[in-house]
Amino acid sequence: MTILLYRRPGCPLCDDAEALLDELGVAFLRANILEDERTFVRYRYRIPVLDIDGAEVLELRFDMMQLQAALAAAGVTTK
Repeated sequence: MTILLYRRPGCPLCDDAEALLDELGVAFLRANILEDERTFVRYRYRIPVLDIDGAEVLELRFDMMQLQAALAAAGVTTK
């Protein structure tokens, strides 16, 4: 299973999303949207975006309850 967080440096919402994932002990990859023009155009107004196995499950501001629900629905176990 691949968990990917689309983000950009200096984005407070992205930092918050990372902190939530870290708090749950979830291993995830980071994609800097500034590194690819197509990715930037797709996500520039939506970050952070959480993608689980190719499905975008959360975006913009999300809280712990929303994150836990999305991860549980995808079958991701957390601590």
